[in-house]
Amino acid sequence: MRTLGARIRFARGRISQDAFSGIIGVSKGSLGGYERDENLPNTDVVLKICRQTGISVEWLLTGGGAALPAAPAPETPATREEQLPCARCVKLEQAVEKLNEERRELNAENRRLWKENSRLSVRLARLKTWGNTRARTG
Repeated sequence: MRTLGARIRFARGRISQDAFSGIIGVSKGSLGGYERDENLPNTDVVLKICRQTGISVEWLLTGGGAALPAAPAPETPATREEQLPCARCVKLEQAVEKLNEERRELNAENRRLWKENSRLSVRLARLKTWGNTRARTG
């Protein structure tokens, strides 16, 4: 593969641009720009792509050497914590955030309705009192 963009596309594999961009922490447009060789990713993005896919940094940047390392480096606890979430996890987190936002909106509406109900209950009590007073005097 002659270009960095083609190697990034290869590394992404069958994962959609949208999902993969979420995994590596860039916008879908940025990832598309890298893959079309319109822009170059910064070092952090290159390292995230390599960590997520297992592709060697040398191959991704230059096309030289083996795409996949001969033997994976032993995983340390720090490396495990730095691993990026899978595409499914990113989608689930987005869905959970959307549900949380909807829940917050419904809670705000519920509070507004309780206040309105309370205000109307007070008004109804006053009207009943006024009606009873008027019936006795009238």
